[in-house]
Amino acid sequence: MNSNIETLRRVKLFCGLSDTEIMTFIENSDTKYFRYRRNEVVILEGDENTRIGIVLGGRLLAERVTPDGDKVTASVVTKGGVIGDILSGSSTKSPVTVIATETVDIMFITMSSILNPSAILAAIQPRIIKNLILSISDKYFELEHRLSIVSAGTLRKRIMLYLCHYCSHNPGQYFSVPHSREQQAIYLGCNRAALSRELACMKRDGLIDYNMSDFKVSVDSGFCQVHPEQKQLYLG
Repeated sequence: MNSNIETLRRVKLFCGLSDTEIMTFIENSDTKYFRYRRNEVVILEGDENTRIGIVLGGRLLAERVTPDGDKVTASVVTKGGVIGDILSGSSTKSPVTVIATETVDIMFITMSSILNPSAILAAIQPRIIKNLILSISDKYFELEHRLSIVSAGTLRKRIMLYLCHYCSHNPGQYFSVPHSREQQAIYLGCNRAALSRELACMKRDGLIDYNMSDFKVSVDSGFCQVHPEQKQLYLG
């Protein structure tokens, strides 16, 4: 288990806990470890879930099927990511199917281990619950932000809103986004080829510059210097 401590340190659920406290929680909770092979289903759409899963290695894809049978990718989860934290505390059934796209190792923790811990975890429990609430809140606001982007209209508008969210109002300086190109495409509601084409066009038009996940928004675009409600004026 000690080999996973660096991964667990990065998980929001354990924020502010020492390595010893993390290990104490793991060793005294109802935890189980599973390895999934490529294309194995981890969570099936429509199933109930009472466990929080921490990805210790590998990559997961969460997707839902539309009424007309199309598959829509909801998210990609990699090492250090968490699944089921929102669902495990709800009576709602899973809206997505989670599939392993490569060999994946997951540590599952039951929600009851957090809400009704053993006596030895009494001092740790309040911080775990606080972290869980913060993590769920962060996911809520991230989803709200994503919905505001996806509903923005053209792909160019969505890209500029996405980049402005991370540029910290410092146009002309390079900054990094936390998503790979594939994850960016999923976040923006488009396919990767369309995203790559539009990024190239925006670079050609002098709006942005980029290299992998590092971007720079042109000062001349004026986009990241204005109030959020005015941004669309610069996007046509």
